[in-house]
Amino acid sequence: MKKVIILFSIAVFAFTFSAEAQNCNQGAKLAKAAWQKYGPWKPNITLNPFKASIRPLKNGWNWIASNGGANIGPRYLEIDGGNETGSITGQTKRTFITHPSFNNNVKLTINKYDGRAKTGVVICVQGKDGVTTQKTSYIFPNDRNGKDKVFNLRNVKGKIIIVSMKNQSVGNKFKYRIKAE
Repeated sequence: MKKVIILFSIAVFAFTFSAEAQNCNQGAKLAKAAWQKYGPWKPNITLNPFKASIRPLKNGWNWIASNGGANIGPRYLEIDGGNETGSITGQTKRTFITHPSFNNNVKLTINKYDGRAKTGVVICVQGKDGVTTQKTSYIFPNDRNGKDKVFNLRNVKGKIIIVSMKNQSVGNKFKYRIKAE
């Protein structure tokens, strides 16, 4: 009987963990496609070639996924480009990718300004070698209080930054502002 209870407990734990588990897979796929189209990162390039190549990739992905309708899939987050805002509803995910960073250190700020949803955040980087590495993670609690969370990312020069946020609530929203500088 003890073995059955232990196995049941392990199964429940595994289910709970997988339901809350988060990763950068969706952003990593788009980052890899961007590297393939964009080519190797060089410190003396400008952002224009990257922007020109990433927008059609992202737009094509969104069009295929939604048959030309809603904007789904990873979104572009420009470093030093100001705030992006949005809302994540019940158990859905939002992913952002940046261009390759020209700086070794990037400050990423996420402001939860409304909503009650418990929301997990995972931040990864991907180099031109296609290797995706998780840098940090955080969970915004299930409460109404507005909250800013600042992530100081180090050693990101020449890497694409991927930010994945997942609403872990069934019926609550997570309204956010995100910026990278």
